[in-house]
Amino acid sequence: MRELMERFRRWLFLLVFFAAVPGAMAQYTYDGYGDSVGPRRFDVSVFAGYQTNGDASTNGGNLNIGDAPVFGAALDWRLHSLAAVELMWEYNNPDASFYSFNPIYPSSSGPFSIPSHYFQLGGMTMRPMGRVEPFIGLTLGAVLFMPQSISLTTGGTRTVSDTWRFASTLMLGTKVWMTPNVGLRLEVRMLVPIVFNNGGYYGGTGGSGMYVSAGVPSIQFAFTGGLCFGK
Repeated sequence: MRELMERFRRWLFLLVFFAAVPGAMAQYTYDGYGDSVGPRRFDVSVFAGYQTNGDASTNGGNLNIGDAPVFGAALDWRLHSLAAVELMWEYNNPDASFYSFNPIYPSSSGPFSIPSHYFQLGGMTMRPMGRVEPFIGLTLGAVLFMPQSISLTTGGTRTVSDTWRFASTLMLGTKVWMTPNVGLRLEVRMLVPIVFNNGGYYGGTGGSGMYVSAGVPSIQFAFTGGLCFGK
């Protein structure tokens, strides 16, 4: 619990820091720059950083997922001076270990890697403030998990197949344009994989409908920086 609270405080501090950066930079850098170059049609970003990965609980034990470097790319297509559509890919390769607490699943595991690929499409809104362009956005899509073979503490290995899951992300950051076409991108992004458990249909005298139950195995935070190229 103490480790969880400490991690939460670090996330909260970094979220506040990233939220404060756009306003602080705009205070000292606004010079009408954005008005002089006209609107951009699109920009491409490449970024890298570090991602914190929350642990996941199962009916057989806990899956402890380590933090790891992250990198990716994004394409932002401008629909308006205040809105854009984003296509994003992100890669992360953390190490994980499974610890069993269920006698039905007595085998724990040694460390193994779980590469993940996020493929996302969504929208973002921004506020041009001279050279500085704060933004916030939401995306939907999928995540592909590609775990390696798992070595068990009782001996032997287990091969796990690749898995696709529905996922969503929430982003907050800023772009700082050093020239009309080249800038820096600073961002914090919350990544949420979602597992759908079951669903069904019901009907009766009061009406009918459908239901789906789902869960979030872990929440991840990626803190990244990179270059963006606009036109």
